[in-house]
Amino acid sequence: MFVAKQLKMAFLFQSMRSFKVRMALIFFTFIGMVITLFIGFLQVQKKLDYLPDLVEKIYEIKFEVSNNLARADKPLSLISQDFNTYNEQVASIKNKLNSNSNSFDSKLDDVMSAMDLMQESILNNNPDSLKIYHQNLNEKLVSITLSLKSLYQTKSKEHYNNTLLLLILTAVMMIGFVYYLSGRMTHDISKLKQKMAHPDDLSEKPLVTKIQDIKSLDKSFELLKSKLRRLEIDLDEAKKTCDYKSVFLANMSYEIRTPLNSVLGMINMLKQSELTTEQQIQLEIAEYSSEHVLQLVNMILDNSSVEGGQVELELSAIDLKSDLEKLVKVFEYEAWDKSLDFEFQFLADEKQKFLLLGDLKRIKQILTNLLSNAIKFTNAGKVSLIIDQTVGPDDYQIVTFYVKDTGIGIPPEKAKRIFSESEKNHQSIIDYYGGTGLGLTASSQLINLMGGELKLESKENEGSIFYFSIQLQKTLNLEREKAEPSSILLNEFDYKFTVLVAEDNKMNQKVIKFLLEQQGADCTFVKNGSDAVKLFNILDFDMVFMDIFMPEMDGYEATKLIKLSKKYKDHKVPIIAVSASAFDEDIQNAKAAGIDEFLAKPIETAKLRELLVKYAPNHTEAN
Repeated sequence: MFVAKQLKMAFLFQSMRSFKVRMALIFFTFIGMVITLFIGFLQVQKKLDYLPDLVEKIYEIKFEVSNNLARADKPLSLISQDFNTYNEQVASIKNKLNSNSNSFDSKLDDVMSAMDLMQESILNNNPDSLKIYHQNLNEKLVSITLSLKSLYQTKSKEHYNNTLLLLILTAVMMIGFVYYLSGRMTHDISKLKQKMAHPDDLSEKPLVTKIQDIKSLDKSFELLKSKLRRLEIDLDEAKKTCDYKSVFLANMSYEIRTPLNSVLGMINMLKQSELTTEQQIQLEIAEYSSEHVLQLVNMILDNSSVEGGQVELELSAIDLKSDLEKLVKVFEYEAWDKSLDFEFQFLADEKQKFLLLGDLKRIKQILTNLLSNAIKFTNAGKVSLIIDQTVGPDDYQIVTFYVKDTGIGIPPEKAKRIFSESEKNHQSIIDYYGGTGLGLTASSQLINLMGGELKLESKENEGSIFYFSIQLQKTLNLEREKAEPSSILLNEFDYKFTVLVAEDNKMNQKVIKFLLEQQGADCTFVKNGSDAVKLFNILDFDMVFMDIFMPEMDGYEATKLIKLSKKYKDHKVPIIAVSASAFDEDIQNAKAAGIDEFLAKPIETAKLRELLVKYAPNHTEAN
């Protein structure tokens, strides 16, 4: 509408007969146009001063401002169309000018170039180009003003009027561009600033949304970048700490499991000899104590895995009462050592006794954590483990576990935070107890994974009750087949099978030799992986037991070389790893090297027998 009015005004000039009136109108129109443009460009200049630095910082921290710009695509396309129309009109006017107006034509070309630069700057949203355009256009307008005076004196009325029309059209575009850019900048920057946080609190208070406060926005960017850098440093430190923790746990596991393998192996040897009743009791205590140390090591490693979110449940058919008897026996001895009474109750209707699907290893881990703490923080009285199995919905049973003690108890304010992972909360409990409880956070996480919740009732100086309920599905079989411990004993196999054992520790050699010879194996020992590869290619073996960490060549490399040999390809011999490093990562590395099975130290006799039954040749193969 504004353009139409200006065009109408321009054509009215042609009908004016009074030369002085036309000159006055032309003069005031031009002055008004120049003043309007000058004021507009001053306003834009103020807003453009900070724009380059702002855009650079926005790109540095990768803010997604593109959404705001995308919404302006349609208006920009409309402006582009208007520019095309204006360009066509200007070109038409230019063609009508006299060919001898060389000086003015040159100026007019400059104006058109400036207009093209303006259009390109808008479409590209390039602040630097806008500033260049602003400077160039000022120069062109000054040059045009000087040319007008000369033009008026030399050109015809038609040329003059056409030139005036050109200036009016240019002014319209300039004014429209100024107001559009001003509004666009204010809207986009204000919206961006609302997304930024206050320098003192990057999560709560929005910044002031006035364009004059753009320096505050710049400060916020700098502060945010600084905090991001600090967070990156903290993350790197946390990763390093986690790596150190993993290395420490791996070394601790290896250093404790290795001698434990020898201790438990020697205990098994002694159990085969003739002992007095007193000696048998002492040996039993030594065995349970050693197994308890092993349980603690396993528990620490398992708790670390749980807290790292690296655990998945492994369900199998379990009989809670019988499967937990050995665990209960260990804690009976521990309670007896502190002169505490230990009570175990299993409450279940005999008619409702079913095998259940559950993760026995994780249930044992939870109970080990809770019972260890109960005995640790009870100086007199009793510790109880009560398991209540009742009918649940459909084919499920609800099993509730209670661990009670008459210990020092926990104050209410600390009881609320006892399952927290916060290091500060852990330290407060350590200060109060004079020691540290094991695995409460891991236990809580495991119970949550099973669909339950670990709860606590405690009174200071009276004792505590930790309890939780989980639903376990009944299995189809009412009774599990009982494995006969003596079904695979000495001479159970129809003939002696040969075993190659790669083990560098002499005590461990004695232990594994005793265990294998009990099962009818004929053992040959080497002390490193290199000798194992050489001997495998010379002699015939039915099985290979491979330690992992040995001098000269480790078990991984030895296994790879054995499996590449022609002899292995002709006669595939099972390779079983025997190692005190029993992390999931170690097991995965063993599988990647081609090892068929993994046997952790200390060696469990039942697990060893299971592997021998699976891989040892029978008499049919022998014949």
